[in-house]
Amino acid sequence: MGVNWANRTLWTGDNLHIMRGMNGGCVDLIYLAPPFNSNRNYEAAIGSRAAGVAFKDAWTLSDVDEAWHGEIAECARLRFT
Repeated sequence: MGVNWANRTLWTGDNLHIMRGMNGGCVDLIYLAPPFNSNRNYEAAIGSRAAGVAFKDAWTLSDVDEAWHGEIAECARLRFT
């Protein structure tokens, strides 16, 4: 079965809905991010190939480029109204 979307397509939203519409055997990469701004530290397990890799998932609006502030506020407004 062939690919049923354009090359290099980027989707946002509920991944389960999107993945159910994909033809099997034609996906090279699916990237899922953890919940954003969870205020947690994430580390790869000792002994894994990624051991030593870590990141802190915490940010404030001062960490975001100022050009994005309006878009973030608008998305939040639309989502919660």
